[in-house]
Parts: sequence; structure tokens; C-alpha cells
Amino acid sequence: MDPISDQHAGLRHTPALDGLRGLAIVLVMWSHFVTVGGLVDDSNVGFRLLRGGFVGVDLFFVLSGFLITGILLDAPKTTGRYFRVFYLRRAVRIFPLYYAILIGVFLTRPAGPDSSAWYWLFASNLGATLKGDWLVSPEGVSLSHFWSLAVEEQFYLVWPLIVHFACRKWLERICLSLLVLAPVIHFAFHFSGNPVGAYLFTGTRLNTLAAGALLAIVFRDQERWQIWMKRAPKVGLVAGAISVLGLIFPAQISLVPFAPLLWGALLVRAMQPLSRINSAFSGRVLITFGKYSYGLYLLHYLFDPWLKDVLYPKWIVGIAGNGVASVVLFMIAASLLTFSAALVSWNLLEKPFLSLKRHFRY
Repeated sequence: MDPISDQHAGLRHTPALDGLRGLAIVLVMWSHFVTVGGLVDDSNVGFRLLRGGFVGVDLFFVLSGFLITGILLDAPKTTGRYFRVFYLRRAVRIFPLYYAILIGVFLTRPAGPDSSAWYWLFASNLGATLKGDWLVSPEGVSLSHFWSLAVEEQFYLVWPLIVHFACRKWLERICLSLLVLAPVIHFAFHFSGNPVGAYLFTGTRLNTLAAGALLAIVFRDQERWQIWMKRAPKVGLVAGAISVLGLIFPAQISLVPFAPLLWGALLVRAMQPLSRINSAFSGRVLITFGKYSYGLYLLHYLFDPWLKDVLYPKWIVGIAGNGVASVVLFMIAASLLTFSAALVSWNLLEKPFLSLKRHFRY
């Protein structure tokens, strides 16, 4: 998703953060690609873990909360410029590709039964929550994954106001409150018979965004940050073990309170220079995926119907048969095709608009 630069978040450029973003997009893409052909069932633990890559979205949210809050904390508090620059910089990053896709989709095919306004207004997650089911995409494409961009945009709309007017002490209390409140909202949706709302509603995702925001606050107090770095491995180990068990066994609801802890602990360790985690996420492959993660995210699932209804049965099955090998080959082929499309998107659309950021400085 939206790859916010750490160079504008009070940080020296930290390649490992790009690598974390790369991990997030790989997890999300593969969780979608692995379901091709209906061959993945609960008997295969490896495929079940791949299918659980949806937790990569939580990592995106933690990173967004961390970087966005850092930007806002370090920006001069001149009210007019503070808000204007922030929103303009977010707009030139997010809007061009997002709206280019929507224009292309809704001009070339009939709309589905659900109103397209949910997408144009970055509110598809709210539309699905009210409906109690996923919105139906126009024929031949899938826009269901746009829900996470809606969550982020809604966060961007409100969070700058809170950061600007709240003191650090109260901001930290707000983050801690959201860490507790979001799981409560999630469980309320879940047990009221609206699992889609439990997954998509903005309020159920605020714990991951708040976790990142809290880390941004603590990072600006280096004495506390050093303490958190020492505790991060134990927290991450426990949260990671519980999260993995929640993916293997039918208890994914256990991920709700522990995903922010897992990804938050990983982020803390990734920020430590010369640590093994920092080195692991500073590799070229993950950094490259992180650089193009926004285009990869928007494009990878857009043509999911074509990938699974045409590419897989007409090409992949003919080469590798209809089995586990074909799923692996499909995941590789779909990843390469998506990466190629994201590369074109970056050079023709995203990069030119990003150059406009130089005109919007704090």
C-alpha cells in the first residue's frame, strides 16, 4: 500500500522499513494467489500459512501509523501550512493511480449492483460493513482489496487533527485506548453476525494504526526506545507464536489483539542498526518490492478473475497439470506479471506525480 517515505518522518532513511513493506506486499499477494484452482485445503499447513498472508495488511497499517505520526510530530505546527502540505503530499501519492484505475474500470465495463460512490469516496469498507457482505465489483475485475486504502484515507483525514491539537502525553493515551477499543469493536461485529464488518470496518483496524503511532511517539524519546528495543524480541516471539497458531488452527480471531504486537515488535527490531532483523530486511529483493508496493497492491488483485479463470486453466495447467506444482507456478507467474505492471505504473504515472512533492514542503 501507500509507501510513505521515512525521510519525512524524522528518520534517516532506513532501508529495513522498505524491506518490511516488501514483506507485507509479498504476504498479501501470495495469500490471494495461493487460492487458485481451489486446490488449497486445510490439510496443507504450508499453504494454510500462505493463505494467512492477509496479516500483511496489518503490517502495512503499523508502518503507516509509525511513519505518518512521525511526519506529523516533526512538522512545524503552523496550522494552515501543517494541514495543507500534509493533505497535498498524500493526494499526489495516492490519488493518481487509484483514480486512474477507477476511471479505467468504470468507463470500460458496466458497474456492479453496488454503488460505485463507495470507491470514489474511499469508503468501500464502510459500504461493505453496512451491507454485511463484500461489495460486488464490476464484471471481470476485482476491487474488493481497495477497502484497505479506504481505511488509510479515513485515518489520514482525522489523525492530523488529533496529532496537531493533542499534547504528547494525551496522544499516547489515545493510542493506548485505541489498542484496547479496536478489538472490542471487532468482537462486537463478529459476535453480532457481521464478520465482514469485523474485518473491514475502520474502527476494527485502529489498533494496528495506533500501534505504529505509539512507536513513533516513543521513538522520539530515545531512553524509552532503548528499553522497548530490549523487550521487543520477547514480545514478538510470544505474539508471533500465538499468531501462527491462530493461522494453523481455526482461531484466526486470536490475531486481532496480537498482530499489532507482532508487527510492532518486528518494526522496533528492524530499526536497530546492525541487528539481524535489520540486516534481513535490508536485502535488495524485499526493498525492491517495498518500493513498488503501492502499485503492486492495487494491481495484483485487480485482474484476479482473469488470472484465475484464464491464465491458470488455459496456460498454467497445460504446463504443470492441475496440482500443487501448478499453484506454485501460478503464484510465480502472477507475481511476475503484477510486478511488470507495477513497474510500468511507477514510471508512467506514480513517479511523475511524486516529483510534485518538492513543491509541498513543511
